[in-house]
Amino acid sequence: MGNATRSSSSGRVDREHLECVQGRFSFALRSPDEGTPEYKTGYDIPFVEHDVTIRNARPIVDELSLDKEGFTLIQHKMSCLNEHDPQVLRKKYLEELVPFVKDYFNASWVATADVGGVTLRSLGGDSFGGTADGAGGEAGKLPVRNFGAGFAHIDYSPVAGPMIAARDNQLQSIEIRSYSRLIILQTWRAISSPPQDFPLAFCDGSSISNADLVDTPQTRYGATIRAWIPHYNPSHRWYYFPDMTSDELVLFKGYDSAMHYHPWSAHSAFDNRRACPNARPRESIETRVYVYYE
Repeated sequence: MGNATRSSSSGRVDREHLECVQGRFSFALRSPDEGTPEYKTGYDIPFVEHDVTIRNARPIVDELSLDKEGFTLIQHKMSCLNEHDPQVLRKKYLEELVPFVKDYFNASWVATADVGGVTLRSLGGDSFGGTADGAGGEAGKLPVRNFGAGFAHIDYSPVAGPMIAARDNQLQSIEIRSYSRLIILQTWRAISSPPQDFPLAFCDGSSISNADLVDTPQTRYGATIRAWIPHYNPSHRWYYFPDMTSDELVLFKGYDSAMHYHPWSAHSAFDNRRACPNARPRESIETRVYVYYE
């Protein structure tokens, strides 16, 4: 692994020389000769695994933006993280997160996702007293999931963003209001001690062309949601944040109605135990919220 270097002319980090690890996860099958196809739960398209170079994004964290790469890392403390009851934690977490997001984005208003808005994961840890459920549970009554999504995906295709936001507003009896811009913001926080065994990798949205994306439906929480699944392309630039602490929060885009800010961040969990054999079981909190502008 090489050390990051800076361009003498711009002062910016040379991203090609960032330290990196190798991960392996799945992509939408592009052609029959690409490999052995497999199928992921809820999707009808075939997937295929690829090895991916994943760079350490910490040296470039000050250069990352939601409107260019589609993801970034910020410092953000929470007072509720010692809560071990999953249902109580989910409620308190949103109570803290929503006003922060509204202020951070200078939004007109923020709404929460009705189901799937807060996801707790424990891939072998004990923060939640052994309540992890591999089956996923009943919609709206999810305990703690004991698996991560090991395939590259963007949770919402462009047609799905406003539709799922309107559906969630109706389910929560939130008044329908006109808006000039809608962002579906996703967040990810590791609450287990570093290093984590299955961190998330994020793809620089500016390195993905629309030709690399497959619009495909997925049935989830009793509804059909259209997602984008990328084909593998060696020109995609993948990153991760090693050794995350509970005071750090990844922000990434699931959808943005302002098309001139088009990057949405494809992401996937990956097994990092090849590079870090002493990694600890990952436990994390993920959210999805709707950020509106008048």
